[in-house]
Amino acid sequence: MAVSVALLAFQTYSSGQITQLEQEQGELNIELATLIAQFPNNSIDKNLQVSIDRENKLITKKKRAITFLRQDSISARSSFTPLIEQLSQQDVSGIWLSKVEVMNQGKDIQLSGFAKTPDKVSRYIATLGSKDAYRGRAFKQINIIKGEMPWNEFFLSTQKKSSDELSISQERALGRAL
Repeated sequence: MAVSVALLAFQTYSSGQITQLEQEQGELNIELATLIAQFPNNSIDKNLQVSIDRENKLITKKKRAITFLRQDSISARSSFTPLIEQLSQQDVSGIWLSKVEVMNQGKDIQLSGFAKTPDKVSRYIATLGSKDAYRGRAFKQINIIKGEMPWNEFFLSTQKKSSDELSISQERALGRAL
């Protein structure tokens, strides 16, 4: 019987301890919920993260460009300003440029446009060749396609024409002639 009384006393004591621990846990849960509510939501918005990543990539590209410019790596040979400036200084009437392309880091140039007569293109090439930026450059492609009066379409390029380009331009010339 003494064992039963001891067991009953232990059970009562244990029940009291469990109840007290559950109350403490409830109070701690309330305190934890209050603390969590005080802090802002720290989850990352996916759209915002995509935007941040895109801007970081853009910043990286801009930093590379700035680093390149600070190294004084741009020399007079890689500047296209003289090529364009000296194109604008041409004084050949009857020539109208419609497209200017500078390629291969300024080594090659392509000009497209219209001329009143084919001899205007020849004169234009001669006066252009007298300019500093164009000295030593040879136009390896000179195409003049007779158009409706009074304009003829022309194409000038310092690049050598490949065999594929030859057949395409011949087909175009034949197509326009038909």
